Amino acid sequence: MTLRRIAAHLGCDPMALYRHFANRRALLDAVADLALADVVVPDDQVPWAVRLRDLLVGVRSGALAHPGIAPHIAARPPLGPHGLRIARGLLDALRESGLGGRETVASSQVLIAYVSSSIVMAMETHGQRDDRWEDVVHALGPLSDNDLPVGHMPAAGSAEQFAFGLEVLVDGLRARVGSRPDQNGRPG
Repeated sequence: MTLRRIAAHLGCDPMALYRHFANRRALLDAVADLALADVVVPDDQVPWAVRLRDLLVGVRSGALAHPGIAPHIAARPPLGPHGLRIARGLLDALRESGLGGRETVASSQVLIAYVSSSIVMAMETHGQRDDRWEDVVHALGPLSDNDLPVGHMPAAGSAEQFAFGLEVLVDGLRARVGSRPDQNGRPG
């Protein structure tokens, strides 16, 4: 997305945009933030794992609804008002899970990286099985000893692949928190 293209879409001179934004990156950051304006942060009465899942599915969907800015969202998660609202929801859900401060921050980075990579893969494949998917199935077939249904593997970048991966990550967070001893030294 070029500055000239954005200006043409807005019906203004490209130099006029520089009066409002320090540079192209700042403009793209603002557009990326605006693209996520409709992402709903679930109510804090909803269980943390459900909030986490719904929020991240919303971010991915919001980014993919705007393919012109989606790569920028994946590369530089927004830090404007909408991005910070989403970040607050993410951090609150992780804190409620029982993670400590450092683990909350590290887990948020892992989840953001997962969403970002999913956006990139979805942009590349449109979530559809392509030639590369066929190549992977063909290459993995002999490795599976015919007991793994590699032909049923979701397409890279598909909503199905994203949902399963997110479920695995949330289950891992649950296990991490649940394996801790409680105040009396008993397993959580």
